[in-house]
Amino acid sequence: QLSPARALLSAPFWLGGPTMASDYTPAAEGIPQYFLPMLDDRDRNLKYHAAITAAIRQFKAEQRRPPRVLDVGVGTGMLSAICLEAGCASVTGLDTNETMCHLADLHLGKLRSRGGGSFQVVHCPGGKAPAWFAGRRFDMLVSEILGTLTTSESMLKYLTKYARAHLDVFVDEATGERRVYAVPQRTAQHYASYAFPRADLGPTLSAVLEATLEAAAGRFLPTNDGGLGLGLHLYPRERVGPRRTFYEEDYTRWPFSHSHAHSKPEPLQLHAPPGGRTSDFLYLGLLEWDVTLWGRGDGAVGLSNSLDGYEAFGASFPDGGRNGFARAAAWGFFAMRLPQPVPRATGAPKLQIARLNGQTSAKPKITVDGVEYHEVLDDPQPQLAMAADTALPAAYLRALAAAADGERGRGRRLLIVNDISCGAIAVQAAAWGWQVTVVSEERTVADAVAAARAAAAADAVPATPPAKKKQKAGAAAASPATGPR
Repeated sequence: QLSPARALLSAPFWLGGPTMASDYTPAAEGIPQYFLPMLDDRDRNLKYHAAITAAIRQFKAEQRRPPRVLDVGVGTGMLSAICLEAGCASVTGLDTNETMCHLADLHLGKLRSRGGGSFQVVHCPGGKAPAWFAGRRFDMLVSEILGTLTTSESMLKYLTKYARAHLDVFVDEATGERRVYAVPQRTAQHYASYAFPRADLGPTLSAVLEATLEAAAGRFLPTNDGGLGLGLHLYPRERVGPRRTFYEEDYTRWPFSHSHAHSKPEPLQLHAPPGGRTSDFLYLGLLEWDVTLWGRGDGAVGLSNSLDGYEAFGASFPDGGRNGFARAAAWGFFAMRLPQPVPRATGAPKLQIARLNGQTSAKPKITVDGVEYHEVLDDPQPQLAMAADTALPAAYLRALAAAADGERGRGRRLLIVNDISCGAIAVQAAAWGWQVTVVSEERTVADAVAAARAAAAADAVPATPPAKKKQKAGAAAASPATGPR
């Protein structure tokens, strides 16, 4: 029997987020990698703090006593700590992950000296509470088992399970409604189509991203660190067509409920943004979400996992960019490749979102232009981060131009081993007249280089490297892309 500290130090560091290749199964041990950027998500932390504090304040006002709180998926113990700080009578945290139970126990133990309510952390192997826990009752439920989707960690399934066994229901005398106190209160999952200007992505990233999406062969691609590892919020884009809300969950009444819309095929309203041609854009479908943690109307505390929501961080925090990176790394979006808008004799391509039940499935099923998306390519795709880095190939190309001394480099041979620029160096060097050979040990990188070179073959690339004597110090003479804004 290890002490909590030693058990924590001996635990494996679990790389990647919840495995979505099949429906969600909670981890039994280890520290998930996505916990680190998630804890750095200041907006998320402050929103949960505000929501839980307001919920406990309202409970005290209505019930004339502090609540007994159940924290489902206790993780590091952050929500439980907020409950104690807000004045709950007690808080009990449940988790299937033994390592996280140890971590939460350590965290909450440090708060004992501050007084307040009592706490307990309970390990539930396989999602099953120990026999002695039967019969325990609670007044309020809090949870943060959200993910890339609102359903990623089967929140409806697990909250229903523990609420049915342990949560008290309060009947509204005026309406007869069976109310419960829960944070969050409502979730909404959306679909949106976006057009990304290829010029802003840059030729290399545009080609590699398109090739990666095409190779996914109808599987969702997470944009977080467990997938593409790409902060799409950093790039200019325009939403085309309406944003569709296709799935919602409600935790304000018992029993908890869910609803689904847009189950019939609908035309995908794809078009070029004003002033552009469709060929100038890369079209992506993204799954975004919004969650009401507590309250209604102007006083509601909400959490948004959307491209627009990421940009709003800049107005909320001096380090808003850091918050965007944190959320993009931990949650991000599910991405789908959309067909290029072209005139069709058969009409516009269709989008159909099958009905989803969060009790039985964590993943939606979406058909786009006859291609069904349901499974997830849940493997890291490091070639995207490489292709997005415009500073590195620019530095190499400046050095290459200097070594060749301008025009005198023509006809020389260049060997690139493990091209971490994903073709940007090879494409520009070839345009300058070098005979380029690329050797890559990683298949994904080799495919990315091939995609970038194939895309460049149809485009004109500046053919003359800058002369060594004319190049200004620090000038990015061969930057292959404008990069993110």
